[in-house]
Amino acid sequence: MAGIFDTHCHLMSEEYNVDETSETIEEARISGVVLLNNVGYDIESSEAAVRQALQYDSVYATVGIHPTDVARHSSADIQRLNELSNASKVIAIGEIGLDYYHKNVSPELQKEWFRKQIKIAKEHDLPVVIHCRDAYEDCFKILLEEKVTKGVMHCYGGDIVMAQKFLDLGFYISFAGNITFKNAENLREVARLIPLNKLLVETDAPYLTPDPYRGEKNYPRFITYTVKKLAELKKIPVEEMIRVTSRNGKKVFGIQE
Repeated sequence: MAGIFDTHCHLMSEEYNVDETSETIEEARISGVVLLNNVGYDIESSEAAVRQALQYDSVYATVGIHPTDVARHSSADIQRLNELSNASKVIAIGEIGLDYYHKNVSPELQKEWFRKQIKIAKEHDLPVVIHCRDAYEDCFKILLEEKVTKGVMHCYGGDIVMAQKFLDLGFYISFAGNITFKNAENLREVARLIPLNKLLVETDAPYLTPDPYRGEKNYPRFITYTVKKLAELKKIPVEEMIRVTSRNGKKVFGIQE
């Protein structure tokens, strides 16, 4: 199962012990994961993502401030994010977007920060990694208005009509371990309909652990269950799914190997 690109994980998460990183990456490698996109969700985690990317050959970094976290950040943090975007091995701005499921930050403040971070992505010619929950119409509207054409809908959970709108913008659609859940038939139906050349696979580790480990802490090595499920849905060999999704990931993130 060699050659997998986990396009979204959080190696710096507080869910992991600090001394767990090397082991986590090695276990992922043994399972076939050759590339990992280490995604920040605030300034501290973004800085850690960059440090880990510089430390490990197989790790790249994405930097950004999650929509539910923007209220505690300031204009100085935007400047810091801009600086981090220049760092070696930073391949995207994220995860950024809108989250109307959690009610701790007003939609208006989320939109303001979404646009600010899109501006950074455009200045650095980087794709965006989008977190969107219960906010797909507003999210699409902003991406359209800001003329964003390079990005990923991370852990997609919307319907196929909305997915087509993001595909039309030029976006890739990424699926995580929740596609293996018993109650996720609607999500699986969407995955069946996404073109292979726009499909990505991720863990969102330490979250969204796939069956049969649902409820436990997630690790990049568990991505194999998601890859197998997607291959089954698309009726192609697992090796082909790995090849296609890795190629797609390298293309959207501009990784030359």
